Amino acid sequence: MLAMVVVLVFSLTGGPGAVADPGLVIIGDGAPVAPGTTVSAQMGCEEPTTAPATGPGITGGPWLRDPEGHQPWSVSSTLTVAADAAPGPVTVTATCGDRPLTTTLIVADSGAGSTTLRWLGGAAVLLVVVGVMVLLRRRRASTG
Repeated sequence: MLAMVVVLVFSLTGGPGAVADPGLVIIGDGAPVAPGTTVSAQMGCEEPTTAPATGPGITGGPWLRDPEGHQPWSVSSTLTVAADAAPGPVTVTATCGDRPLTTTLIVADSGAGSTTLRWLGGAAVLLVVVGVMVLLRRRRASTG
């Protein structure tokens, strides 16, 4: 009975040596990636020819196989997010042989558009603090 269950499980899963094609995977916790940074990527590809990953604001390096031959179906690369990449989801595409593989990378909002507002807000607060200090000093001088 146990032998039949083992045979059934292996026949359904493809056997003990079966390798699932992981496609194109960006390594990480799925959090948005800041512009100007790099992330690691992995692709399931046994084909000898590959094309680097690309997408709007994304540049991929060459795909490399493990030099020791571990997981021969797996190649890895580094993706660079351009410093001026637009925030939001980006479709990243790489090619394994003649087969395109895609995934989505979320580019974080760098907050560059709100930098001017932060400076103006900070300057306004500083101006109010200085104004209050001047008024308190004048008040103290006039009463003393």
